[in-house]
Amino acid sequence: MSVSLAQLPDIHFETITSKDGLPSNTIFTATKDKEGFMWFGTRLCPVRYDGTTFQSFRNPKTNLVTGIAIDKNNTVWLSSDKSGICKIEAHSLKMNAIEKNIIGSTGDFYIDRQGNGWYSDFSGANKLNLSTGQVVHYPFQTTPFLWNKASFIEDHANTLWVIGRDNGLFRYDAKNDTLICVLGKDSTDPAKKDSILFSKGCVDHQGILWIGSYNRGLIRYNPDSNEFIAIETNRVNNQITTVMEGQDENGNRILWVGDDQGLGVFRPEQKKFYFFTDIFPQRFEVNNLFRDSDQGIVWACTTEGIVKYHPKSNMIKAIKIPDYVLSTPASVTVFLQDKLDDNTYYLGLSNTGIVKWNSVSNQFKLIPFPAPPTETRWMAQRSDGTIWIGTNRWDYTRPGIFIYDPKKNAFVTSELLKLANSYFSVPFFMYGVFDKKDRLWLGNSDEGIHVLDEISNIEVTPWQDSTQRNFLKNNNLLNGICIDRYDRVLLCAYDGIFYVDQQNGRFVLLDPAEITSNYPAANSLLIDADENVWAARWGGLTYSSPNGKIKRTITTDDGFYDHENRGLAYDYQGNIWIGNYEGIYCFMRATQRLVRFTSNDGLMNNNTTHGIISSRDGKQIFVAQKNGFNIIKADQLLAAQNPSVLAVGSFKIRGNAYEADLSKPVYLKRSDNAFSVDFIALNYRKHQDNQYAYFLEGFEDDWNYSGAEHQAYYTNLNPDSYTLHIKTSDAFGNWNSKELLLQIHVLPAFYETWWFKIALLLLILAILYGLYRYRINQLLNMQRVRNRISADLHDELGSSLSGISIMGTLAQKTMTEQHPSTPFISRIIEDVQQISGSLDDIVWNISPKNDGLKSVIARMTRYSSELFEAKQIKYQFTLPENIDRIRLSMEQRRNFYLIFKESVNNLVKYSQCLQASINIEVINQNLLFTIQDDGVGFDVDMQSERNGLRNIRERVKALRGELQLESRPGKTFLQLEFPMNE
Repeated sequence: MSVSLAQLPDIHFETITSKDGLPSNTIFTATKDKEGFMWFGTRLCPVRYDGTTFQSFRNPKTNLVTGIAIDKNNTVWLSSDKSGICKIEAHSLKMNAIEKNIIGSTGDFYIDRQGNGWYSDFSGANKLNLSTGQVVHYPFQTTPFLWNKASFIEDHANTLWVIGRDNGLFRYDAKNDTLICVLGKDSTDPAKKDSILFSKGCVDHQGILWIGSYNRGLIRYNPDSNEFIAIETNRVNNQITTVMEGQDENGNRILWVGDDQGLGVFRPEQKKFYFFTDIFPQRFEVNNLFRDSDQGIVWACTTEGIVKYHPKSNMIKAIKIPDYVLSTPASVTVFLQDKLDDNTYYLGLSNTGIVKWNSVSNQFKLIPFPAPPTETRWMAQRSDGTIWIGTNRWDYTRPGIFIYDPKKNAFVTSELLKLANSYFSVPFFMYGVFDKKDRLWLGNSDEGIHVLDEISNIEVTPWQDSTQRNFLKNNNLLNGICIDRYDRVLLCAYDGIFYVDQQNGRFVLLDPAEITSNYPAANSLLIDADENVWAARWGGLTYSSPNGKIKRTITTDDGFYDHENRGLAYDYQGNIWIGNYEGIYCFMRATQRLVRFTSNDGLMNNNTTHGIISSRDGKQIFVAQKNGFNIIKADQLLAAQNPSVLAVGSFKIRGNAYEADLSKPVYLKRSDNAFSVDFIALNYRKHQDNQYAYFLEGFEDDWNYSGAEHQAYYTNLNPDSYTLHIKTSDAFGNWNSKELLLQIHVLPAFYETWWFKIALLLLILAILYGLYRYRINQLLNMQRVRNRISADLHDELGSSLSGISIMGTLAQKTMTEQHPSTPFISRIIEDVQQISGSLDDIVWNISPKNDGLKSVIARMTRYSSELFEAKQIKYQFTLPENIDRIRLSMEQRRNFYLIFKESVNNLVKYSQCLQASINIEVINQNLLFTIQDDGVGFDVDMQSERNGLRNIRERVKALRGELQLESRPGKTFLQLEFPMNE
């Protein structure tokens, strides 16, 4: 921007138009809500802006939104042409016309410090009670002007001022609830009946009213003295449409002003206007101005869109060399800060000569070379203040090196200069530097280096010509010479970085093999305060120790947008600045991050390869450009910014907006466990200047660093309580310690709730209890049936069999042995007795009172002892203890008892034993039965027609048990083991 720094603030504006999402380029008004969102009234509708996106509110239709204000509850109130006064609720963002629908055109909505709303219409001003909707109308005198009649401001004494368009300036008398015209047509004081057409105004920090007008320029009104002055703009229409107090880059008070032709500033101490000429290609009208006092941002509402000035986005100054200095276009190629005057800089040019520039007065002076147009390649200032200048003479005539003496303001000569100008086949003196011995190292890409001593006025190059030719062979062109504080000379060349071994007259390669194979060509060198070597190369930037050990390589993978890096500078914090064709880069030493700046940040051009240097204090970086240069205010640009306000732009559940208050916990249904959050730092810096990180506590363990991306997505979250943490940083990695927290609760489905689980558990318990009761009842019924069957068998069949046995016995006694029926009667008696015994066993087995193991063992003992004693067999019983509570099922009792009975019967009948033992044990819920004798034994594998052993095995299988049977003369052993809980 071609402006005088002494008059206009050094400003880089940003413009926001419909291309960026605005529904209309005509903007009437602006304000900021309590969360930090910006609101704009446009020709079509109101919009909310978060720095990246616009949210339009189109229902109901509004059109021409000329006033927006925020109340204490963060409700947005607006005046419109279509729907009158509307409000937008803070959390739901629902827009509605107020209950008592104020129809027709309304404008310039304002909320005073008492909480009253003010707006204008075609006939005057109105006061609105925001709670009740009650309106008080204050009519103006009727005039031919047909539009909304007023705007509003409030001074430090809480006095409301109504600025009538063509009726005058009114003071609101709150005590009498009336408007008093103090200046203009409606004034009762003839001396104040001035035909001023007012626009909008502001109150400055001293309480002075500054009001724009359509016909008298800028009006200064003192409410204490009731005096005013009109200040002419010296523009075509002499009008000011809006005004706002602010500060320039040096902290001086200015008034931002707009008119029907553009944006400018007014300096009260000079009483002069200065207008910016190239914000938009065409003229534009400024409708309103809003200055954010928290951040110093100025928002201009214009007919071509929004114009924004952000102080934090203006840390790169653009300085254009005035046209009167340069007769033809030229690029700055070299910078030199005067050692004798920190405010003076010398700029080498691509032709003509050098320029002397004073950084305080911004004055330029051209110092042309005493030769045809020549390209400046280097400048070096000696201790006597003289400046040596090396050039490329494109006409191939000498001299190519000049000496400028600032004290004499003239070019001078010397014997050393004559000697220096004699070298190289053509006068291309590309590199030059003085060492601590005041020796001149003079270089040329193709022909190497010569070292000249001024005292002896001779060449003192410490190597042979053959050594230098060998160094330069195979196109190892020289790209630069650098001397450290210890007078060590380093060279950058196409084959890498070399150290000059002056003692032995040789060149030593410092780069390791991995660098020479991947990034060999070094274009420029920088030695930092710790003697580390930085090299701008083809392909990247390298950082190495003094002995050449690589510490870090920075490439396009780390953020370079171009492979060719040229120019290095070192700022006050030790950060390294690098130039290439796609911007200028800062490598942050503390965070190890590479940050890029481009023309969007204020660079005159993205090509920064012409040359860069830092000021002596390292707080400014100078970047060479065509017809000028950029100054980067590193001390301000890199300083940690004030913590940015973080806000949620939108919270969506499965793509649908969540409209509740996000300062309170968010409750999600189990089916709505997928959500997205759009968050933003409301500092309105450039998009890439803000970095974000987030993590969901309860789901993640570490931060997600998303760069400039400001959205988070989560899906399929389990029911639980979560906390979404969000934080932001500036482009340099300075993270704000204050986080934005969102409490999110994913509610369980009804079947996952504790009450459902308890109810389900109770239901299961009830079912189990019902089954238990059913089983108990079944068992009780079975026991009753068993008791009845047992009783019936005992009483009916038992008594009948006993009767048959008795009658048979009596009949047998009356018969002789020779009677033919005697054998039959004996058989009947024997069969009845056997049936009676079997029936007794059945009755005993069926009866529930015999389910206990104790009852089983008692019957077994009784049965076996009778048989053993009858056969005079000695026997031994071993029985388990504590068997009172052990019970067997009826089937188990039956099979176990019959196995026992069969075993005892076989022993008594066939064993011919003298001794027998029976052992019963209970081991881990298993019943172990063992019977053993000392009889003759038998062959357990021998086939037999008897069913006894086969029956035993079948019953063991029914018991799910195991049977062991061994027999030999002198010992027969049978063991049964079965589980009692089967």
